[in-house]
Amino acid sequence: MYFIDVQGTLISDSDKSPINGACELIRFLNLKDIPYVVITNNTKKKSDDFLQELRQKGLEIKDGAYLDPFCVLNSILAPCNCAMFGADEFKQTMQNIGYKQDLQNPKAVLIASWDDFKFSDFASMNELVLNGAKLVAMHETSTYKKNGRLYPGVGAIANMISYCSGAKFSSVGKPSDAFYAEALNLINKQSNVKFKDITIISDDAKGDLEGAKKLGMKTALVLSGKVSDPSKSGVGSEVLDQIYQDVSEFLKEINAKY
Repeated sequence: MYFIDVQGTLISDSDKSPINGACELIRFLNLKDIPYVVITNNTKKKSDDFLQELRQKGLEIKDGAYLDPFCVLNSILAPCNCAMFGADEFKQTMQNIGYKQDLQNPKAVLIASWDDFKFSDFASMNELVLNGAKLVAMHETSTYKKNGRLYPGVGAIANMISYCSGAKFSSVGKPSDAFYAEALNLINKQSNVKFKDITIISDDAKGDLEGAKKLGMKTALVLSGKVSDPSKSGVGSEVLDQIYQDVSEFLKEINAKY
């Protein structure tokens, strides 16, 4: 039973093409009827749109086996006026699903991935939270990789604003308990399992695997995304049960078991 990350694990950070072995892995899991859920911190496209895009790339993700923050958001923050910080695609998608941009008197401050944040954006986030807006991170990634560079991730930014304002923040996507609980609910529709029965595969040790490990999951780090050196993953070796160059190595291993 597996939770499988997308960015840096199934598709490349650089050109968004499937990583070596990615399509074959999903096809193998489908063929052998092995329970899995593809989990992603996508915040730029609606869930159905992004899932369809992944399928068009050759990733034959079955129905009921996909989860992103938009699938969980409504349970944490219902549609309302909020101050959205992130890429234009994120803001547009949020408005398409019923949330309204309000930089004056928002109910919440929502932070998503972007590579062009300015200190004035951080000041706005901080001031709005100090004025009573709820602080919500769309996920808690440690780093955000784009064009070969590693930017501070949403989790890093949310922790900074939390430190500045003294306010705690809620997290929607990985590695929040709410997100993993919904992923467990989805996989339980395929087979009745617990977190201890699940292996999570991701390129983000700090942002995905550390939280999963605390819930009792087994962890597998792939070196095809954020980091190519496990010593620079941001976590201790006790967090990582397995390390692979990419999912093709992982596929070879599980292929021998089935």
